[in-house]
Amino acid sequence: MTSNISEVPQQRNDGRIVWALICLTLLGLAFRLYLAWRTNQTLPDTPARLRGDEPGYEGLAYWLLKGHFFEWPGRTPVYPFFVAGCYAIFGRSPASVVYVQAFLGAITIPLTFILARRFTGAQSSLVAAGLIALHPSLILHVRLLQTEVLYAPLIILTVLGLLWALERPRWQNFALAGAVLAITNLCRPTGMLLPLIVPLLMPRQWHLKRKIAYFVAYLGAIIIITAPWTYHNYRTHKTFLIYSVSTALLWQGSPEFYHLAYEKLPKRNMIQIWEEELNPARNGGHNAFTIEGDRYFTKRAIASILREPAVYLWYCLQKAVYLWLGNPISDWPYGAMFNVQAMRPFFSPQRIVGILASRILPVFAALGMIVLRHRWREFLPLLLVCGYFTVIHSLTYAEVRYSEPLHPILAIVIAATAGELRRRLKSISQSVSGS
Repeated sequence: MTSNISEVPQQRNDGRIVWALICLTLLGLAFRLYLAWRTNQTLPDTPARLRGDEPGYEGLAYWLLKGHFFEWPGRTPVYPFFVAGCYAIFGRSPASVVYVQAFLGAITIPLTFILARRFTGAQSSLVAAGLIALHPSLILHVRLLQTEVLYAPLIILTVLGLLWALERPRWQNFALAGAVLAITNLCRPTGMLLPLIVPLLMPRQWHLKRKIAYFVAYLGAIIIITAPWTYHNYRTHKTFLIYSVSTALLWQGSPEFYHLAYEKLPKRNMIQIWEEELNPARNGGHNAFTIEGDRYFTKRAIASILREPAVYLWYCLQKAVYLWLGNPISDWPYGAMFNVQAMRPFFSPQRIVGILASRILPVFAALGMIVLRHRWREFLPLLLVCGYFTVIHSLTYAEVRYSEPLHPILAIVIAATAGELRRRLKSISQSVSGS
């Protein structure tokens, strides 16, 4: 009888947590839908509204419905399939995609809570979900036809799948986790080497044969799901291409690019470099969006790195910062990082606050890990995931939008830190009152 009575408050508390999470999710959805509505009020519902990488994704989706299956090697298939699905339902309407993305972006909120519960309490997990519900940059992802809005929930599912496999070690669970990573890589291939961290997370007490078996199941699922796409690339382009071309990503992280963008006067921003150095009409016909052009710039990058390894190392260290705080040539007006005066001609005061809040989040997360340093083994999976992407983009090219899908992880660290500080303050308060 006593045990039944004690379960009632717990059930009530769990119910409140669920309702709070629902409210946060609806709040986040409301912000995203409002932004989608405002965006669609100011832009035409045609491909003419698209900029940057958006026309590439939209064009692939449109031609999919016309019977042309990825005849261009510049992109992986998952996000174009998503856009094509929206077009199949609503017609060729970028505005409809933006509305659907509002719901897709809101999914990240409960997923953040679920992942956070593996590292901290229910109340702190709600704080993490709340940070993502109100996260300015993640909300802004909704308005663009780019992979970030889909990649963020996929990254969380990838981490959840791996943690599930490690907690319930069966080959089927590792295969499922590998399948989720394969789909994530077919959305954006940056995580293609992420399986390298899996052996580091396996418990030491596991026998070597057991580790190998689980890793083979994990890697095998990735290969099985990725192989049809790789075969399509081989059949279409007559060359081995696992995912897609990198669009000169290594060259953009090379000393040659470093001198052009950060040292030579007049300094040029990313758009100017693309119009000049990466423009086939000016560089001898080498298009970075083709296999030939991508390989050409990769060879140039390797030669540049071998010529100036010290410059490359220095640039890599800078890119590790740029990934999280913003690249001066692409993310900050006039290259002035955190300079409000430089931002005012380009952004509204509300937008400036949102940008600064989003880009200061990694600093709070780093400080949080200092507070949580005694629990670093618990947070090792999250640290390794963030560390992996930092290394990959430090070696190639870094922009802040590449790290924003990882911000739910930062929110979890910050929320767990808040919970830890609250616990310590409560313990100190009890000690003082007891004495």
